[in-house]
Amino acid sequence: MNALIGNLSLAIAVLAAAGALFTSVAAAKFGNDKMLTLARWLHYVLGLAIVAGSWALLSALINSDFQNAYVASYTERALPMGYKVAAFWAGQEGSLMLWTLLLAGMAAVAAHGFRNRERTEQAAMLGVLALVCGFFAALMLFAANPFVQLPAQAVDGHGLNPLLQDPYMIAHPPLLFVGYAGYTIPWAMLLAALIAGRKDNQWIGATRSWLMVSWLFLTVGIILGAKWAYIELGWGGYWAWDPVENASLLPWLTGTALLHSVMVQQHRGMFKVWNAALISCTFLLCIFGTYLTRSGVVQSVHSFGESVIGTFFLVFLGVCVLLSIVVVVARRRLIKSEDTIAGMLTREGAFLALNVLLVLMTLATLVGTIFPLISGVVMPQPVTVGAEFYNKVVIPLALALIAVMSVGPLLSYGQGAGRQLIRGLIVPGIAAIVAVIAAMVFGMTNPWALACTAITAVAVCSVGVGLTRTVRQRRKIEDERWLTAAMCVIDANHRRYGGQFVHMGVVMLMVGVAGSSLFGTKHTFQLAPGASADFNGYTITFGELKQSRKVNYTSVEAHVTLTPPDAGPGDAGQKLHPEMRFYDKSEQPSAQVALNSSLKQDSYVTLAGWENDGQLVAIQVIINPLVAWIWVGGIVMSLGAVFCLMPKLIKATAVAHDPTKSPKHNPHAHAPGTIPLALAGEGQCASQTQTTSTELYAEASK
Repeated sequence: MNALIGNLSLAIAVLAAAGALFTSVAAAKFGNDKMLTLARWLHYVLGLAIVAGSWALLSALINSDFQNAYVASYTERALPMGYKVAAFWAGQEGSLMLWTLLLAGMAAVAAHGFRNRERTEQAAMLGVLALVCGFFAALMLFAANPFVQLPAQAVDGHGLNPLLQDPYMIAHPPLLFVGYAGYTIPWAMLLAALIAGRKDNQWIGATRSWLMVSWLFLTVGIILGAKWAYIELGWGGYWAWDPVENASLLPWLTGTALLHSVMVQQHRGMFKVWNAALISCTFLLCIFGTYLTRSGVVQSVHSFGESVIGTFFLVFLGVCVLLSIVVVVARRRLIKSEDTIAGMLTREGAFLALNVLLVLMTLATLVGTIFPLISGVVMPQPVTVGAEFYNKVVIPLALALIAVMSVGPLLSYGQGAGRQLIRGLIVPGIAAIVAVIAAMVFGMTNPWALACTAITAVAVCSVGVGLTRTVRQRRKIEDERWLTAAMCVIDANHRRYGGQFVHMGVVMLMVGVAGSSLFGTKHTFQLAPGASADFNGYTITFGELKQSRKVNYTSVEAHVTLTPPDAGPGDAGQKLHPEMRFYDKSEQPSAQVALNSSLKQDSYVTLAGWENDGQLVAIQVIINPLVAWIWVGGIVMSLGAVFCLMPKLIKATAVAHDPTKSPKHNPHAHAPGTIPLALAGEGQCASQTQTTSTELYAEASK
């Protein structure tokens, strides 16, 4: 029954997508609103069909329907329920189903949300979304069907890959797919706006929420993937510049650039070509990453096996590239800049620098990722680029990016921004000098570490200086306490201060990467029961080796005591239990890390092997300084993105200010109902009959 429902659902989805594409074109061609309404409803039908198919697959997984080839390949009877659900996206066919489910759901939401747009624009967007959804549905129906049946029901399944039996892998892939699917909507909106001939910037503002949500989910997905690699693969690292890891990083880089440049188009009418290119590239890189993952053209621990699915994605990628180029080139007159950059020491200049650096990082990562393909054409054997290439090329660009980002709170638009920046940099500059000197006094000599120290000091102080400056401006007019004024200023512009919160998260992440990369140490010890060894001031003592039986694997666990250098006489030390798991359905053992984590450092212990029934064991110990700041930084980045999306929390009071009646009279105060140029950071001096203080400082802090 599940197979029948699933195949029928996919067939309906393909027909609905084809119908939505046809009726969208007809609505735009003949100006028929009824056809437009039908196209919208067909998107709803498509979404419901994919929901039904997804439920059929999930039901088959949960109920261990081993006549289904996908279920038999990725589950077993003894598999815990959480991992049976996670098997939905563990394989090629199921992960495509999840992506299609998210994509169809978002397309239905977008179709409903933009139902009042101009006919041609709405029809073009519905048509583009139908094209993408139809491709995924057709791909599953004809090439990667998750409902293929075996000739006879298997007694048991092959089980889930041991590396995927980890809680982080339950959440990591779906979050990435939300980000991938989400970037489809801005791409469709871009093409729709250009096809409809829109000259205004309103449509780019409408994409911002989609861009932010997609970026948020992609960020969380990447961080969880790094955490999974850190605790599951047993090598002590979190990012190996693996091709599939890079595939998720590529759209993240261009998506990050896009979030910055859309603000310039909204407020200054600039960077239109940048935004059109970045929106297209971000979506196309999501498709390209999927091609890398599913084609088998590059070797990766994360990729699926070699498959013809990659060929279909490559053809679809070519169609999307061609469509993007044709529409953008044909409508290039609509994306001419309305203004010029006043200077590089302005906010728009900094955004341009950020975009250039992010694009250079994207190109470097892309070249390194596909270099085996490039070298394979001209050389007998493909050459794989190692981590050294990325560390020499991408890392310096990333540091330059964070350096530019660190002065962001001190920048403003237009003339005079340079002088304002120089004045604002006095305190952060002094703080950076003091921080570097202090680091050198404590023995830090590594130039990269000193550079990170200086950038961190500037970033933290810049946020404080920028916020203090804006709060002081508010208090010149409002009779408020510092805390009240600060809360009102922050609430008046969630985008700005949420973005600064994200930037602080990036700085924390940089601190974690620098500390763990530059100062991490490791050693492998061979110990008998009761024996000890010293390492970096720690004492490692091996107790015993124990074997136990679990639900679907056998565990061999080492009891290890790690005594820190500052332990007192009665301190028993840290009890750690690294283990090796032998899964029933896998021939390869899986190492489980024992981790003791603090903000200062991680003690990372793995069981590397043993002899004579545990009379001699190999214990690897890694000391990773500051690595916890990577995960803290990821949390802060995510919270900052959520804050950007939140509505204002403090209710604005509509009061027309009169300088003669103000509690704090200011001879330079603005006229009633007018936003002064000095405070209107976006260059928008908009006269209005009544101006709330919250609105005033929202403009001042942008």
